Amino acid sequence: MPGAAGRGIAAIVVGIGALAGAACGDNVTPPPVVVETGGVRITVTEAPARIEVVRLADGEVIFDGLPGGVAGTADAPHVLAAFRAATPDIETQVGAFRIVDDKTAPWTGVEALRGVHATGGGVAFDLVGGGDVIGTGAITVGAVADADGAGVDVAITLAAAPALGANRASIAYRCGADEHLLGLGGQSFDVDHRGQTVPLWVEEDGISKRPDDEYEGVWFLSGRRHSTHTPMPMMLSSRGFAAAVDTPARAVFALCSEADADAALDHEVVRLEAWQGTIALHLFVPTIDPDDHRVALDHALTLMTGWVGRPIDPPRPWVFAPWLDAIYGSAEVRRVAQALRDADVPASVLWTEDWRGGNDEGTGYVLEEDWHVDRALYPDFEAVADDLHAAGYKFLVYFNTFLDEEADVFAEALAADYEIHHADGTPYLFTGVKFRDATMLDLSNPDAVTWGKGILDEALALGSDGWMADFAEWLPHDATLASGEDAMLAHNRYPVAWARLNHEVFHDAGGRIDALAFVRSAWLGSQPYVDVVWAGDQQTDWSEGDGLPSVIPMGLGLGLTGFPYYGHDIAGYMSQLTEPSTKELWFRWCALGALSPVMRTHHGRDARNNWRWDADAETTAHLRRWATLHTQLFPYFTWLAARAQQAGTPLMRPVALGYPDAGAWAWTSTDEYLLGDRILVAPVITEGATTRAVELPAGDWYPLAGGAAVAGGAAVTVDAPMTELPAFVPAGSILVLLPEGVDTLVPTPDDATVVSDDELDGARVVVVWPGVSTTGTDTLDGYAWTGRAAGAAAPATATFDGADVAVTAGAGYVAVAVPGPGVVVFDGGGTVTIPDGAGAVEVRLIQP
Repeated sequence: MPGAAGRGIAAIVVGIGALAGAACGDNVTPPPVVVETGGVRITVTEAPARIEVVRLADGEVIFDGLPGGVAGTADAPHVLAAFRAATPDIETQVGAFRIVDDKTAPWTGVEALRGVHATGGGVAFDLVGGGDVIGTGAITVGAVADADGAGVDVAITLAAAPALGANRASIAYRCGADEHLLGLGGQSFDVDHRGQTVPLWVEEDGISKRPDDEYEGVWFLSGRRHSTHTPMPMMLSSRGFAAAVDTPARAVFALCSEADADAALDHEVVRLEAWQGTIALHLFVPTIDPDDHRVALDHALTLMTGWVGRPIDPPRPWVFAPWLDAIYGSAEVRRVAQALRDADVPASVLWTEDWRGGNDEGTGYVLEEDWHVDRALYPDFEAVADDLHAAGYKFLVYFNTFLDEEADVFAEALAADYEIHHADGTPYLFTGVKFRDATMLDLSNPDAVTWGKGILDEALALGSDGWMADFAEWLPHDATLASGEDAMLAHNRYPVAWARLNHEVFHDAGGRIDALAFVRSAWLGSQPYVDVVWAGDQQTDWSEGDGLPSVIPMGLGLGLTGFPYYGHDIAGYMSQLTEPSTKELWFRWCALGALSPVMRTHHGRDARNNWRWDADAETTAHLRRWATLHTQLFPYFTWLAARAQQAGTPLMRPVALGYPDAGAWAWTSTDEYLLGDRILVAPVITEGATTRAVELPAGDWYPLAGGAAVAGGAAVTVDAPMTELPAFVPAGSILVLLPEGVDTLVPTPDDATVVSDDELDGARVVVVWPGVSTTGTDTLDGYAWTGRAAGAAAPATATFDGADVAVTAGAGYVAVAVPGPGVVVFDGGGTVTIPDGAGAVEVRLIQP
């Protein structure tokens, strides 16, 4: 298990079916073994092999395993379980992998189970195929130790006997009717993966992705539908449970997608395959509130993220402030920093990826691959860092694990054998990102890790506050590692090791330092170590799978699999095979970034030609407006982050997570999402569009930017000029914001011209909307709003703790200003409770 350990639960055997009247040795198949434990019932049948898991509270069949049987040479064995030994054809170039499995290798199906017996926490048995024992199986049930609510982890583990030589294991069960299956990490085309067969292997996303998984043309440059840096063998079912396959190996999730060669098999199948001789399927089953669909989904995520591990460290406050890029040397970084302040654009981070060097080349602005500061571009790097810190900025740089043949550390690293190797002991060289020989740091070598940490420590000593921790997808499948691990099994874990290395650099003897890394690659087990994940290198265009639209499904899939702190490059990175970013694209992407957990710009590969925030006054004003909103959302983000740390609830989430019964669209939508529990975001992702259709759950919804309520329960068409992003809150909502005018979330004690949030003494703006929340009273971080009749006239008076308080009029709202904790009551209805510890508060009641 990658994360928290489960607790065993005592089992009650409710039926082992005594064989009344059967003599010893009679050839009689025993009845099923039935075990009830932890709120689930497990039924295991010997012949044909069968496993069923049922939630007792509502009778929901969580796992309805297919019957055992002979698998033969079928590519997709539609039996309970099967094993095979196969040798795939694998080719790798520039971080992409062409993997074609040997489909002629026969499967050995599990036909029956033998020796089925109850254990202290479940059931154990042997696996039988062809009359012989071909492996072992066990089902255990444990409570996830830090689960927020009752629930269990039902682990079904099936292992082939060593004599079988298997390196593939498959398990299959029936799809639920109309079941939606979400998650699987950073998938760029789909949110609901039902009907898809999804290969899960860490690799480059590719450039301008295909809508299928075929290897055609220049396959190593063009991505495929499911190629991703961040695949996760984890998913959430609309039936109120979650599932994960615990494996370091390549996996294949066939989700009600495979053609059925057996006409007698009249149902769709979920088939999960791991490329090793064991498959370990975990079913995370909430056992309370099964009738409350939303609560069940919430608990399922809590159970699964508790198992895999949530971020060890809560996010730095400045994670939720705008991050701006600055390159081309010391003078330009200083210019950008000052220009942002002069333009009143709030920003707390400048990040400088060319600190190790960069050059204009035929393919754009290309980084050098050194590991130390470039003193030609940044002769006074330390002074730049000091200046940025004084102005209220954190200063981030760049690292990856490549050892380029012209890099300043290449000779040193190879002399110490810190690189990966061929089987004959020679350095494993491949064509790197600079199209010359390169290799990678061997993260299985403790000495290499220590050496790498030392260089990263040097960057901190120079004054940086962290970095983009790039790549980590390229480990060749046939490399030889210092640990002796099979690289096919180590490949997916390489980004886990890279994230862990960075995490450890930020922890000294005194605890966590105020720095972070943001990564683009991950696998099962990365979650505890990742501060921020970003979507990777999108195209600077509107393409479905690799442009602006792609970052929405990626963020939703990553959030559901344990990565709550997510962002993307505004406005894309890669311009190969497409045009540089345009003003329209920049406007749309900037607004989407503002309503994402992490708002970060990127100059992009074609840095000289891409649209930039300071390209004209209108663009600067657009950034100012949306960066201001993102900064004001800081109290909301921190409240959501506390829930993410405690329960694994993502900040960016599918609409179905809040409104599971709104309709199929809430499960499948790739262009709408919830930011937290109360902002529905509907970005414009189509070039030239000035309106868009928005699906809204039932009830009244108010535009976040102001305006009259819109009736939900059906699609509505809304205006969306280039400057706008449609976003809505449900009637009766409360939102807690920072006041306008905050420049940074980084303290600036020596600069009176820069306003940081620590100077506010807890001051907040509390916005409340008419109507009544579905919960009656809406709450957020201790603040509460009872709601108010929709359509009521604006209140002329209000009280604060019983005393009259002035009501002032604003643009689309009325407001009262109060000094701190207490109760505001509006004339005509509506009460706002302000918690202890609050500073001065302006309460704004929206009046459309």
